[in-house]
Amino acid sequence: MGDPEPTGTAETPRPDVLLIADPGWPTEVATRLKEDLADLLADMSADVDWHITVESSPLGVVAQSDLPLMVQALNQRLEGRTWDLAVFLTDLPYRDQARPLVAMLSPSDHIALLSLPSLGLFRVPRRVRDATLGVLTELLPEASGSTRVPGRIQDAGQRRNYVLPGARGRLRLLSGMVRANRPWLLFPGLSRALAGVFATAAFGLISSDVWSVSLHLDAVHDAVLMFASITALVTWLIVDHELWERPSSAIARQRAALYNAATVLTLYIGIACLYGALYVLVILTAVFVLTPQALSPVIRQDPSAGYYLSLAWFITSMGTVGGALGAGLEDDNAVRQAAYGERQRQSQRQDTDWPGAG
Repeated sequence: MGDPEPTGTAETPRPDVLLIADPGWPTEVATRLKEDLADLLADMSADVDWHITVESSPLGVVAQSDLPLMVQALNQRLEGRTWDLAVFLTDLPYRDQARPLVAMLSPSDHIALLSLPSLGLFRVPRRVRDATLGVLTELLPEASGSTRVPGRIQDAGQRRNYVLPGARGRLRLLSGMVRANRPWLLFPGLSRALAGVFATAAFGLISSDVWSVSLHLDAVHDAVLMFASITALVTWLIVDHELWERPSSAIARQRAALYNAATVLTLYIGIACLYGALYVLVILTAVFVLTPQALSPVIRQDPSAGYYLSLAWFITSMGTVGGALGAGLEDDNAVRQAAYGERQRQSQRQDTDWPGAG
């Protein structure tokens, strides 16, 4: 297909807006965005009948290409269709001269790319909505509004980039990458690691030696054991499943540092969610199973509420370390979703298999 052609009648313009998103979270974001975007656009331009379509398509290779190649690939995929604006939504991070890229626009082609990680950790749906409205305001003459794309404008010929300068921008990108990884969904997929966690915790609950040791642990020792156990499981997952990026060039080293930081934070948050859930479960089980009559002869005193909390804390740390044993048997695909480099390579492989790609 050639250049996009305007659609609709002369009396009532009907622009076709395509939201093309990576599979997974970006597609979910685009689907939610479609629900209220038409109403917001109608408020901006009451005499325009907006038509919005969402498509899920891996954009790994396309989004990394230069803009002319991205436009060419989009045209190949949308042959036979009419569109006025295409907005890519991707969960892959991009940078312009080491600065996080929020959006890339080509006004002449009516093409835009939004990098969701650059929108940060909080209020992402609202920021996506505002960024999309800002894109439409700039690219379509029918749209008129005050919403701006976040970031600082960097003009590069026919392309217009919006970047986040400074350390704050890099921190927002990193937090957005962790948000895109959805670390709270990590531990339900670690079935074998969970088996090791629960088996070790169950042993701790019935071990009189564990009851005695926990009596002499204070909050500082429990906190250190918690951090050490989470770190042990995170380290084991990274090493055993080869999640650490090993770059060969200076540019690749910058990208690898970003990817590795996002992977480590994702795993820490995911395992911390597992730790918290296990802690609550152990407390409830200990109170129900380990009655004062069972504990008193061993610890030589009546167990207090603080003792039960400390015991559960210690057992949870033991269970988390035990999870490292099961993590060695874990399916690579369940763990590698936390690694940005692997997700990017998967997206590229899917993109080359997409009809019309290449």
